[in-house]
Amino acid sequence: GSSNTKVYGTYVTKSCKITSGAYGKGVGSTYVEINIRSQHMWLYKNGKLIVETDVVTGNDDGYCNTPTGYFSITSRARNTYLNGPGYSSFVNYWMGFYGGCGIHDASWRSSYGGNIYKGNGSHGCVNTPYSKVQKIYNNTGYGTPVIVYD
Repeated sequence: GSSNTKVYGTYVTKSCKITSGAYGKGVGSTYVEINIRSQHMWLYKNGKLIVETDVVTGNDDGYCNTPTGYFSITSRARNTYLNGPGYSSFVNYWMGFYGGCGIHDASWRSSYGGNIYKGNGSHGCVNTPYSKVQKIYNNTGYGTPVIVYD
């Protein structure tokens, strides 16, 4: 994609908690798995673990929570800006899976995992270390399942 692509809407998922029927689908052998409670993400490709990493998900305040459920990657971009009320953040890798929610690097973060998301979380996105998000981007595509759970 071009370097001036804009991805809108990380704020549109404020009140979303998606659980109905989300886990009734088969995922196959290539998918991304995100555990909100453990703040951890795994990528399996053809049944093999390719990447696992600590992440920072949405602020755990009932307002900017990362939606849970069965999704798939619906948008991909390189070198783009994420825009919302009061912010515009440059990211190297973007993989959107629900509305304005996506997996992306977060150059403004120095650490990941633990309880960072409780009080200093994202606007719903899955902030991922640069070296890991690059590998995830390169090993996924449109339609790759993304399973998010508490």
